[in-house]
Amino acid sequence: MSEADAFSSSPAARPTGGDSPSVAGGSLRARVHAQRRALRVLTAHFALTVVAITTAATTAALMFIISFPDALSFGAYSAATIALVYGAVTFPRRAVGVALGLAASAAVLWVSSRYHVDALITWTAVGAAAWTTASVFNTRRSRRSPYLPASTALAVTPLSMGIVSALDWNAWLWALPAAAAGLAAVAWRAEWIVTFRARRAAVRSHIKYRTGYHLTSRPEGDGRWMNEANLEVGADAEALTAAQLSRLGDPWHVLHSRSLHNTAADADHIVIGPGGVVLVDSKYRSGHFECHPWVAEDGTTGADWAYNGAPVMTDLVGSALFEADKIAWAFHADDVPGQPVPVVLAIHGARMNVPWGELIIEFTAQAETEGDPNEQQVTDTKTVTLVDATHLAEYLRQLPARRFTSPSTREFAAGEAAGQSLEEIELAAQRRYIRDLATVAEHLFVPVSAD
Repeated sequence: MSEADAFSSSPAARPTGGDSPSVAGGSLRARVHAQRRALRVLTAHFALTVVAITTAATTAALMFIISFPDALSFGAYSAATIALVYGAVTFPRRAVGVALGLAASAAVLWVSSRYHVDALITWTAVGAAAWTTASVFNTRRSRRSPYLPASTALAVTPLSMGIVSALDWNAWLWALPAAAAGLAAVAWRAEWIVTFRARRAAVRSHIKYRTGYHLTSRPEGDGRWMNEANLEVGADAEALTAAQLSRLGDPWHVLHSRSLHNTAADADHIVIGPGGVVLVDSKYRSGHFECHPWVAEDGTTGADWAYNGAPVMTDLVGSALFEADKIAWAFHADDVPGQPVPVVLAIHGARMNVPWGELIIEFTAQAETEGDPNEQQVTDTKTVTLVDATHLAEYLRQLPARRFTSPSTREFAAGEAAGQSLEEIELAAQRRYIRDLATVAEHLFVPVSAD
């Protein structure tokens, strides 16, 4: 039995690993929320501008026309209020963080005055509150909300300080629970458990990956304003794709709506299975796709694709190829020849005359030879597979299985003790590698949410 047959004959009772299908389309829904939030912010900015102009005119009238003695104070307080409202509207999360930090500091100062705590200890506690606030709110590892962990950790500082002072214990003992609470809040939001599991999996299966990642601060993407109806259709298409991928079963793992390194782009679906890492991009189109295979005189084969009668353009696949390159970069595979991360387009809505087929994309540049200045030469080719979304699970299952690793000495010993054959031991080792690869991918590519 081949590896592909062994994987395909595995029990189907175990579900597909990875994300729940319900989170698919999260990046597009996040963009809808972000655009609505941006519209509210712009409206608030306009209202604040009108208020600021009116306040300035009123202050000038009070100073130079009515000669009101407190006109300058009125203007200063009004400007400060407008600035605070502007900050709260423009940076709501940071405003909440500052407010929580100030509230914790005020509580520390109250405890200090109540129990006559030393000034050094008091201001150390204030500094600890500021450190906790900055650490929790500046953690970019995940989209988890910072409000609950920050509030809980900040409450520990004045509470522990008050208990220590009331019981007349060593005045510095408050620092232990405060530091533990701060670290726990940062660890929860930064998902240190996920990081630890990824590093352990990478060591166990010798998986190389780049630990540095930079997430964009805005989930709305590249700044373009997109039609909300189109975004909702795209999100629904991703949800339908996720439902198809959930049929794969064990040992497949699927991640939905994941951020990529150093870009505002995100991957619709990252599929990890016996064939390696595959990028699946959901596309909703109306009309029909047609695949026309051909055979050249030298025996080479290929296919021409048409969409509604016109040749398929590269703009259909450009973003998916870019995302696949980012995934390959994260796994140190960006210099591997060919396409280390295959690209699959799951087509929804449009009819296809084949269940799936390959589309060859040629990248050209001006030829360096003397002659026709318009002559182009092919510099690179990429392959993208277009799949009728209803056949997506079927297509992925028929991909050839790869041999990622060899069984370790421990796996050999455990398998022999359990009476397993060499083929079963080998299959178990490949499954272990797939699980570890999925664990690393879960760490590398952070979920996108509407937070």
